[in-house]
Amino acid sequence: MSLAYRPSHADATYDFKYGVRSVQGGGRSSARETIGRVAAGAVAKKILELKAGTEVLAYVSQVHKEVLPDGVVDHDTLTQAKIESNIVRCPDPVYAEKMIAAIDDVRTKGDSVGGVVTCIVRNVPRGLGSPVFDKLEAELAKALMSLPATKGFEIGSGFAGTLITGSEHNDEFYMDERGDIRTRTNRSGGIQGGISNGEMIKLRLAFKPTSTITVCC
Repeated sequence: MSLAYRPSHADATYDFKYGVRSVQGGGRSSARETIGRVAAGAVAKKILELKAGTEVLAYVSQVHKEVLPDGVVDHDTLTQAKIESNIVRCPDPVYAEKMIAAIDDVRTKGDSVGGVVTCIVRNVPRGLGSPVFDKLEAELAKALMSLPATKGFEIGSGFAGTLITGSEHNDEFYMDERGDIRTRTNRSGGIQGGISNGEMIKLRLAFKPTSTITVCC
């Protein structure tokens, strides 16, 4: 590894920019650097739920070609216990087994696969974010896309929203029994104009296959 750059690893670009390489394991580009975020995030998650009743949940919704269909997971009743019920952290046991099998299949060949993580945030206060430079979805995208191996971010309808018309995509407003203004659908993913509207935030994050493999290209 000290003689050649590893395909799709960051040691090449680090060397281009800084003139230094960490051939032992990627240095700051290694996924190991996320340990600090995991620790801080665990504390922040508890504070949000304790002080604001806001719940943040994330689960694996795709591994390679095994895709968890829309509607299989009820986001209103989803719990952390369901997510943590298996090693792949997919809340549906049938698709969890399919995902595990897909990983094992390529792992035994020395290869790797990517996947998608779906994240939801329930009981979100209205008014988070700003209209221009600090849009809430932009802040979320910046934070999540800074994770190693991330290659895609979408919120609400995401890229699928390009396949429908404006009349189909618009989230109609209504007043609920408590007098609160809500939306009948949530294609906006809980954010409109860069500001949270009080609906559930829904986002998806794509991860590329792990670059470190043993099979030859």
